[in-house]
Amino acid sequence: MPYFFMVTSTSTRLSVAITLGAGFAACNGRENVQCEQNTNCDLSSAGLCLAATSGNGWCAYPDPGCSSGYRYSHDDVGDGVSGACVTAVDAGVAVDTGVPVETGVPADGLNSCGPGRNDDCRRSPVVPGGTYYRSYDLVGDSLSGDGSAPATISTFRLDKYEVTVGRFRAFVEEYRGTRANPPAAGAGGHVNIPGSGWQASWDTLLVADTAALVAGIKCDSAFQTWTDAPGPNENRPMNCVTWYEAMAFCVWDGGYLPTEAEWNYAAAGGDQQRAYPWSRPPVSLTINGSYASYNDGVNCVGDGLPGCSQTDLVAVGAKPAGDGRWGQSDLAGNVSEWVLGSQAAYANPCTDCVDITLGLPPVIRGGGFILGGNSLRTAVRSFLAPQGRLVNIGMRCARTP
Repeated sequence: MPYFFMVTSTSTRLSVAITLGAGFAACNGRENVQCEQNTNCDLSSAGLCLAATSGNGWCAYPDPGCSSGYRYSHDDVGDGVSGACVTAVDAGVAVDTGVPVETGVPADGLNSCGPGRNDDCRRSPVVPGGTYYRSYDLVGDSLSGDGSAPATISTFRLDKYEVTVGRFRAFVEEYRGTRANPPAAGAGGHVNIPGSGWQASWDTLLVADTAALVAGIKCDSAFQTWTDAPGPNENRPMNCVTWYEAMAFCVWDGGYLPTEAEWNYAAAGGDQQRAYPWSRPPVSLTINGSYASYNDGVNCVGDGLPGCSQTDLVAVGAKPAGDGRWGQSDLAGNVSEWVLGSQAAYANPCTDCVDITLGLPPVIRGGGFILGGNSLRTAVRSFLAPQGRLVNIGMRCARTP
């Protein structure tokens, strides 16, 4: 299984107890926007997007002064709930324990994502454009990169969730992702990068037909997430896919495979240059099982149980404390993600750039459930031959804004 290499660049219930620190006694200065506008809710302080009686979502934060455990921001949120106490449990929002939540909502992998199993699995928050340094963080250690590769990124959307088994099942059921039914030439291209779409020469690098695709995505009986019939894995991230299948899926899904620069920009929080997607301050190296599913050197910590098993591939969005600056979940851990880009030196200058060099392996980002915490750093790049299948590699899609 561990045949890819890495380089650094130049079910509990909702009524779980919450440990609250005195530092959360006031919510002043926190996000006060509707959660539909910004789902992040200052998650480094365990903020949650909770619904008011109007149905609008507003950011709330842990507060020991509330018997319910949470309080809406004081900063003039709407619907007359500014500073009011709110119960996360009553609002149907789960507090992450690292174990899948039982909500009674069918886990179809389509409309039941996130900690409450009630979110659209195709939700795709906007990532505002800007300039940052690729493969770089502000920590200043050996994994931080050297800040020599600036890039400017235009505004785009990046899916909140990794592609689930349920979403991929719909793709397979339409007989997609094979030589018998490949994407159209040029499809799935980046709007600002000519020639970045599907290439007809890739058709022959897909498997022959749906039977061969199903056989291929069952790459490891112990850890593969695909099942021939819908079951308990529908909300887990799809794994064992090749780069070509990831690209074909995103084309079919109406999006495109994000460029490495876009993916890295979102994970690093843009110009904040975070060490991990959740790092606040950006130099924070705090990591544990509440943020991500990874290997702490003793166990895979995703499911909170000893050892490593398929259940460490947790339901997508099950760890909201690990969300990035613009609300994307699991940018670090769970599965690494194929992106558009190859193992080549970074081009400078870069404005919505990508390198697709034939003969060089494509880039993987984000680390995975069987890898150590350092592999989850935003400055770390990995590579694998495009037809490789691993249990710790999946994908997410990007979209035009």
